[in-house]
Amino acid sequence: MNKALKALVFLALGLSAAAIGLPSAASAQSAIRATVNNQPVTSYDVSQRVRLMNLFHQKTSDKMALDDLVDESIAAQAAKARNIGPTDAQVEERFDAIAKQVKLAPAQFTKALTQAGVQPDTLRKFLRAQMTWGGLMRARAKSTTTNLTEADIQAEMAKEGVTAETATIKEFKLQQIVFVVPKGSSPGLASQRQREAESFRQRFPGCDNSLNLAKSLKGVVVLDMGRRDSTQVEGEVAEALQKTPAGGTLKPAVTDRGVEVIAVCSVKDIQSTAGVRASAEKRLADEQNKDLEKTFRAELRAGAKIVYN
Repeated sequence: MNKALKALVFLALGLSAAAIGLPSAASAQSAIRATVNNQPVTSYDVSQRVRLMNLFHQKTSDKMALDDLVDESIAAQAAKARNIGPTDAQVEERFDAIAKQVKLAPAQFTKALTQAGVQPDTLRKFLRAQMTWGGLMRARAKSTTTNLTEADIQAEMAKEGVTAETATIKEFKLQQIVFVVPKGSSPGLASQRQREAESFRQRFPGCDNSLNLAKSLKGVVVLDMGRRDSTQVEGEVAEALQKTPAGGTLKPAVTDRGVEVIAVCSVKDIQSTAGVRASAEKRLADEQNKDLEKTFRAELRAGAKIVYN
């Protein structure tokens, strides 16, 4: 994504719209290029995706953009049927994060994109599609039956060279501070609550005193998460926990409940082979599922009615 950010930095420095070209008036007379279960993908959608990929310095073409949009439409419909997908607030958080990386306020970033001929919603749709596909893949991977045997796992663990006496994992005592965002609220409220959550982090007095600080704020709930070891968390949260000392907090995250901050009350090492085992199982499962994305995408396409015009 570095090249993409470099391209967006050029926008921040005031790259003129004329250098890239604004959407023509013909965009308003968009033709239907394909339908996915009767849901249209238009020529305007395709042209906007091509512009976005060019801006990101990513390989693209009219056909590649059309195929990607068809796949994303299929995935969006599949995700909706499974009740999977990011909230508007989560998409907006990702959008704002890109703006922050190029040192622009969201409003300035929006203006820069528009001046470059890319509608802000085109980027939002792209981000939503990425997040939706990630959710679908995680759900599919969990539901996929693997043929791992105990012997396979033990053999893989042996490669680590760690014994039951020397293996340890980290155990965290955690607290969750939720800045509530009621359902149906505008993205602007979520952004406001993110700023409040970040301010809270700067003043965080430790787990023993966080409740008193929260009481001085509206719509803030403090929850005791109890103890979690490093095998019970995954993804970005797991990576962040490994880097956060006791008394520290993780960056605010947008969830269905609002904006949440996780505080690390204590950290300690405990003797366990669970971490080595989890790593071994993951490696073996990844190897078995290396073609899962390709297979899953083909299955979704086979089950969809796609008509190209």
